[in-house]
Amino acid sequence: MKQRITYITLTIIVLIFLVVFTLQNINKVTVSLLFWDIKMSLSLLIFSLFSLGVLTTIFILTPIIIALKSTFKEMLKLLKN
Repeated sequence: MKQRITYITLTIIVLIFLVVFTLQNINKVTVSLLFWDIKMSLSLLIFSLFSLGVLTTIFILTPIIIALKSTFKEMLKLLKN
């Protein structure tokens, strides 16, 4: 029960920080890439780039993690024998 209250409290604190961050960064910025010019709020741009970085990291690390798990399982089999 105590972990659940801690989790809910931390979630509320993070959400409050996100709302404050969003409200302080509502300025429009122009992003130019080759032939496109996109206008969006600064907070949306930062969130989008952060999300893109997280997804890129997941896609890069997933094959490495899978390979390490299979290697670990093979090592455990060798140790048991």
